[in-house]
Amino acid sequence: ERSAAISAAGRDLGKLPDVVDPVRKERACRDFRFFCESYFPHTFSLPWSPDHLKVIAKVEEAVQQGGLFALAMPRAAGKTSVVESACLWAVLIGAREFVCLIGSDEGHAMLMLDSIQTELECNDILHGDFPEVCHPLRSLERVNQRRLMFQGKTLRMEVTAKQLVLPDMPDSPAAGAIINATGITGRIRGMKFKRPDGKAVRPSLVVIDDPQ
Repeated sequence: ERSAAISAAGRDLGKLPDVVDPVRKERACRDFRFFCESYFPHTFSLPWSPDHLKVIAKVEEAVQQGGLFALAMPRAAGKTSVVESACLWAVLIGAREFVCLIGSDEGHAMLMLDSIQTELECNDILHGDFPEVCHPLRSLERVNQRRLMFQGKTLRMEVTAKQLVLPDMPDSPAAGAIINATGITGRIRGMKFKRPDGKAVRPSLVVIDDPQ
């Protein structure tokens, strides 16, 4: 019993950190451009071009309302960075519960998913405003077999090379959200994820990067 208690204490997250800037977070949940500028200043350090602003508007429309869009941009214009940020934004604000991220091949898709995971674990600004997602993942320390606890209950989350299931923190809009990565020639049809309550969810947002 003593060993079990020590083990549980070592896995318990304790009190969740307070949100550093609630006003910034509230605006970022409504404004994709502001989200990118606020939380990824090193990635989006240059001024936006008119074409970038068109892409941002299309991303907002697709995430919040739906739609089918194909947009072409030149190389080195930041397409992949926008795609990764779009996937993160969609799940963090609770707009989409299952995002399918498709790369030019499986390796490319897995690299993008790893980049997203790194932001959730290491981005201090993002951690400050979205502790309900970032704090458990950071505490996991990429030891995927570790089972963390919060308020006496085991947190359900999953981190693999191809799939990221966000922690099911109470009252979190992103609780249990899924980002699945695959290549353009991979298994895409029939994709689904079964939640612990037995509900099967299917992708509600598909983002494709560099399909050529």
